Amino acid sequence: MTRIKLPAWHSLRLRLPLIMSAFIAAVLTMFLWVSYRQVENALLEAGGARAQGAADQLATLLMQSAQQRMTDLQRAARSSAVLAYLQDPGDATAADARQRLASLTTPNQPAVELWDDHGTRLLTVSGPAGRAAPAQIAITRPPSRTGLSGFQVSGDAVFWDAVAEVDASPATEPPPAPAGKRLGYVVSRRLLSASTSDVLGRLIGTGVVVQIGNRTGDVWTDLSKVVAAPPVDVKQNGVAEYRTADGRRRLGASALIRGTPWAVWVEFPRSVVVAPAMTFLTRMLIVGVCFVVTAALLARTISARITTPLHDLTHAAEAIAAGTPVARVDTNRRDEIGRLGAAFDTMAEQVHGVQRELEQRVEKRVAELHETRQELDGFFGLSLDMLCIAGTDGYFKRLNPAWPETLGWTDDELRRTPYLDFVHPDDREATTRIAAQLANGSTVVQFENRWACRDGSYRWLQWKAAPVPGRDFIYGSARDITEQKTADSRIRGLNDQLEQRVSELHALSQELEAFSYSVSHDLRAPLRHVTGFAAILDKSAGPALDEKNRRHLRTISDAATRMGRLIDDLLVFSRMGRTELMLGRVDLAALVADVRRELAAETNGRPIAWNIHPLPVVRADVATLRLVLVNLMSNALKYSATRPKAEIEIGCNGTPEETVVFVRDNGVGFDMQYAHKLFGVFQRLHSSDEFEGTGIGLANVRRIVHRHGGRVWAEGAVGRGATFSFSLPGTGETS
Repeated sequence: MTRIKLPAWHSLRLRLPLIMSAFIAAVLTMFLWVSYRQVENALLEAGGARAQGAADQLATLLMQSAQQRMTDLQRAARSSAVLAYLQDPGDATAADARQRLASLTTPNQPAVELWDDHGTRLLTVSGPAGRAAPAQIAITRPPSRTGLSGFQVSGDAVFWDAVAEVDASPATEPPPAPAGKRLGYVVSRRLLSASTSDVLGRLIGTGVVVQIGNRTGDVWTDLSKVVAAPPVDVKQNGVAEYRTADGRRRLGASALIRGTPWAVWVEFPRSVVVAPAMTFLTRMLIVGVCFVVTAALLARTISARITTPLHDLTHAAEAIAAGTPVARVDTNRRDEIGRLGAAFDTMAEQVHGVQRELEQRVEKRVAELHETRQELDGFFGLSLDMLCIAGTDGYFKRLNPAWPETLGWTDDELRRTPYLDFVHPDDREATTRIAAQLANGSTVVQFENRWACRDGSYRWLQWKAAPVPGRDFIYGSARDITEQKTADSRIRGLNDQLEQRVSELHALSQELEAFSYSVSHDLRAPLRHVTGFAAILDKSAGPALDEKNRRHLRTISDAATRMGRLIDDLLVFSRMGRTELMLGRVDLAALVADVRRELAAETNGRPIAWNIHPLPVVRADVATLRLVLVNLMSNALKYSATRPKAEIEIGCNGTPEETVVFVRDNGVGFDMQYAHKLFGVFQRLHSSDEFEGTGIGLANVRRIVHRHGGRVWAEGAVGRGATFSFSLPGTGETS
């Protein structure tokens, strides 16, 4: 036989590394492309979120600025100086009106103007001159409605108007009742300046385009010049992307400015947002090229280790088949594998029977072993529990991935160290005893112990283990129950605290009951004696007493009566903390009407103006809530008794988290520096000679409201009345 000379490109030594390198390059290319797209999408989402956050912040800032401007205008419109000038225009009132309007002016901004209800401009007040003279944009038409206008354009200037109405009602802040006859308007025209753009640029960052305009899209500006409206829907909040006329893509977000007809748009160049993705792709390409080159060299080395023995085996097979080391066999296949097949075909003619049977048995056994190995690997790899095979020599033989994940040690560290070294010192003796039982052939054993983690902590493991019959192995399955142990310990601690609190509350309840008994029996009897004997003395010796002694006797009777009322109120206050609340739907409007009828007998025909606004249905205890209203409404009647006509207002406002109810009167009021004393027991800001009372009512109000989960507060001024408010959790339904 002659050896066939093969071309180099037919050899597996060349083709195998090329195929492996091409496959690695293809996989790496796909990975880089997918990674680039993922990074790009993540950057776009982050850019959209950043733009939306910036737009929302700007919208909030502009809303607060506009609302503050309207509030300042409304306060000026309600001022006595402006009202006096509109009612009696003249030089005497003009100076005060100008001074009040001057507080609304700003350097480099148009003047603030005052118009009457007939469309006549009465006053124009300009602010102090700044570095640049303000643009003069005259208000040519009289105002027709109040509030904030949309943006308007005059030349290169963008401005907006704020209009507040002046009515003939008394000047209060805020007005307690609907406005009276309209007398005129206070008008402020504001310019959008480039300095605002600089401030926003420093606030948001460089490279960001900020535009503000009307939601209708007719007037938009970038705070330095008039621009076209963004080609997106600015009538709602959201992130959008568009392409400019020159093909560049922009990413931005819009936000509506609440309380105004305006919207704000913040955008970034899309290329700036995704620039990190391109940088990532460039760097990864460099790394990928290096990786492919390294992989090609490694593939060449690995393939050489495979093909070289195969080449040698081919020559050996040829020698065996030919009976001589130098003989060769012709074959149709033109690589080493083909030549090896031809040689083994020759050998098969001599040993084909035995070889075929042996190959079949080996293939079957290999398949069985491979299947068993796959099942075992799958079981170990997928199990959430910590599975292991331990030897009776005290070392682990095999561990599943749950061990390193739970304890932090590597698989090699766990297997080369005796497992008892990882067990808590307090648990080693019991663990050793259980391991000895398993080594002696005991059946399945369940137990718990603590194992050390790499970070120095210990974790509780619950075990179930069994020995392998006939082999020095132990199969074990452990489950991490650290969280369960911690939770059990925390629950036991909380139960102990709860039992202690219950015991303390029981003792306090007994003390309160003893106090109530002492008040109702030990104090009432002496008071009844004082009152009774004073009455007997007045009846028997009254005519014989002079005026001074009779006054002393009346003082004793009145003091005993007040003491009785004080004891009754104190008993109510002590019981209020123990009374169980029966929460349900309470119609505040009906409850206020009922209390008003009850208090009608105490008014003695006094002129009283009740102003009761619509009130909601709330969730509360009707009995205790009635007591709150009785105290607040009776106080309003009592402290407004010195007025020719009492004015009492009851209304409601609030937020989604709470409902706020207020009772306002025009009575004597109080000094706010003593407001913290109002809701204390026996705390009074007026003497009992001026206004009767025990000083318990408002303390009861605070305790009842706090038990409902609300809060209570008061506002007032001496001689100008008071407002008492309380809140209840949740928003009520209008009745």
